[in-house]
Amino acid sequence: MSNAVRTMTPPRRASTPVKEVRKDVQGLRAIAVLLVVIAHLWPAWLPGGYVGVDVFFVISGFLMTKHLLSELGRTGGVRLGVFYLRRIKRLLPAALTVALVSLAAAWAFLPFPRWASLAWETIAATVYIENWVLADKSLDYSADNAAPSTVQHYWSLSVEEQFYLVWPLFLLGLFLLASRWRLPSVQVVRGGLAAAGVLSLFVCIHLTYTSPSEAYFVTQTRVWEFAAGGLIATVLTLPRSRAGAGLLVSGAAQWAGLGLILFAAVSFSDETPFPGAAALVPVVGTLLVLVSGPHHPGWSPNTLLAAPPAQFIGDISYSLYLWHWPLIVLAPSILNRDPALGDEVLLLAVAVALAALTKSLIEDPGRSVLLAGASFGRVLSATAASMAVVTAVAAAMIISVDSAERNHSAVLKDASRSACFGAGGLQPDRLCPDPLGPPATEVVTAAESYDTSPPECGRAADPLWIKKANRLIECDFAGGADPAATVWLVGDSHAEQWQAAIFELARQNRWMVKKSVVDGCPVVDVPRVAFKGKPTTSEAYRKKCLKWSGAVSERITAEKPELVFVSSFGVVEKIDDGSGRSQPEQYRDGFARRALPWAEAGIEVFVLRDTPLTIERTTAECLAQNPTAPRACSNDGADALPADPLAEAAKAARSDRIKVLDLSDHFCPDGRCYASIGGANVYYDDNHVTSTYMRSLAPALAADLEASRAG
Repeated sequence: MSNAVRTMTPPRRASTPVKEVRKDVQGLRAIAVLLVVIAHLWPAWLPGGYVGVDVFFVISGFLMTKHLLSELGRTGGVRLGVFYLRRIKRLLPAALTVALVSLAAAWAFLPFPRWASLAWETIAATVYIENWVLADKSLDYSADNAAPSTVQHYWSLSVEEQFYLVWPLFLLGLFLLASRWRLPSVQVVRGGLAAAGVLSLFVCIHLTYTSPSEAYFVTQTRVWEFAAGGLIATVLTLPRSRAGAGLLVSGAAQWAGLGLILFAAVSFSDETPFPGAAALVPVVGTLLVLVSGPHHPGWSPNTLLAAPPAQFIGDISYSLYLWHWPLIVLAPSILNRDPALGDEVLLLAVAVALAALTKSLIEDPGRSVLLAGASFGRVLSATAASMAVVTAVAAAMIISVDSAERNHSAVLKDASRSACFGAGGLQPDRLCPDPLGPPATEVVTAAESYDTSPPECGRAADPLWIKKANRLIECDFAGGADPAATVWLVGDSHAEQWQAAIFELARQNRWMVKKSVVDGCPVVDVPRVAFKGKPTTSEAYRKKCLKWSGAVSERITAEKPELVFVSSFGVVEKIDDGSGRSQPEQYRDGFARRALPWAEAGIEVFVLRDTPLTIERTTAECLAQNPTAPRACSNDGADALPADPLAEAAKAARSDRIKVLDLSDHFCPDGRCYASIGGANVYYDDNHVTSTYMRSLAPALAADLEASRAG
């Protein structure tokens, strides 16, 4: 999951028409949506509040299966047109309204760098594939640095709509099989639901441990939760021989079920491998409440769930879920600061008010009045037109981004001609008037990405294959002639961010540069067990990092290049060799086992001391929010420059061929670290430097490199 917060889904309005709303189900919706909202507003209070999604998926599977089985039992079929029409009228008006309003608000209040991604995600949310978009992003390391969009929470709605699309066909197919084989339909339905559920649960557990971020979003890891609710529907809806549970048993089951849900919400966290087997806790809890039925003794928690406040929250839960997240995302930009506790309480109140209005003015009319009596085709056409409106607004936003990027490139090109541009503005002999003033443009585009490769780069003639992926790029700056030197750039993305400066030196010196980087992997022979405080639960990822660092070390030792540059985001990459020693000690020995063979082979090794942390202040977003006060977007160097474990390991190495290059003064010239220097945006995202600023550092890097090699 991308930087992105674990977003969750709320309980919804009833998914099937019933004569009497079950108050326990309505209360469960209230519990689920409150878990989600509180977890997003105050994550320390309910770190596992994301289990609200599991509560809802079980409820949805229960209600939808109950409705479809009832129709199949009565008629032997399903009126698919009527079914889909009800789903469209019930769910889409509110969802499209909130998406459109959120998009317009983001356009007005959020900084430019977030527009394009947000617009594309809004299109994905509109057509209900947001979960797959986020799953794809979760496989991209750089997505960890991306700010969440106003529609990120639509991922769970996408999963639900995909369920609604397939589930009627699945149950209809089971009924047809039962008829063809002349078997009791209830047995075939239960068998089909159980088989689908077990298969999905197996996939869920496996994928949670092999690709945990992806597992959270993809549809196949959630099917078992719908199937579990569906199985309960077969018990309560179809004929059964057993007698109903007594009130005593029902009350106990309801307490146990609610207890399991709340236990998961309180004890789970971002470090819990999820969904996986852990999702069984809230799922079983929800099943216990559902299977115990609507009847309960006075001491049951269902008494509280049936109270008017809980019923009110359950009634507006769908709209409350839709509104709360965009308000949270937009608040910092609207307030121009991080929300305080009072602001968050106000956000909650505004979300509840908007939800109540949306239910009254959009949800209910959409279900009962909008296109009343219209044919399925007419409703489908109206739906397509509504989706097209949201998509058109998002497309206009994307076009505006393209236009701004062209203007940005022109402004940067003009500004870069100045000797005071970028790091050049810090040179005392140039007498630059305001080196820490605002950037030439607040826009940071993809063209300034740290990982953009020039035309001189391509796949190496002798690739370095790690887990079926080539991890070696060659950049020929000698124009096809014999290079003056061969230089390697090795590490994670914090090594890759230095490439713009190194490539400038390579052009000047006719180098061949070989780049081998793996995002999130330090150059040590010790497993990486956590990143940014989150455990690395994927054993496959640990093995990939170790295999890569070992293979690249061997290749460098064998090829004997003149220079090797190494860097790493080591301050957030925890390693563990099982010894219990401190991180500096483990990095010292783990790096030495990789780098000492290079030095012994006569190679000069230079560790580039990592760049300052942004601490969410030295960012393009902060500059956009403080256009006349860029110095507000700065950090104390003591906070932004914690000890770099890889640089410290290099200093401790017993070799005069392993040295450290520290350019921190060019980021923090007076003890503070800045977001804008010499009219250039320093940072591309939450922790990587722009290629523009790195390129301006080439003269400083060349001077430090020459001095280090000479002395």
